[in-house]
Amino acid sequence: MRYWEACEAQVTAEEAIEECRIHQIEAIVRDSDSALVDVTTGNVIAHPDEQANYSGADILEYLGY
Repeated sequence: MRYWEACEAQVTAEEAIEECRIHQIEAIVRDSDSALVDVTTGNVIAHPDEQANYSGADILEYLGY
């Protein structure tokens, strides 16, 4: 997937967690609000939309792209 396509993508929790894992970041979905969270730092990576998907742009930004 190209960068601009990834920025516009909406991904599932499983896809987001896998992308984080590829970049050596352990991520989980927080039970209280379904936010995607970095386990090591506790930082929020992304919040879900109404369909429980995550913004590719939010994830890429957290990964440093």
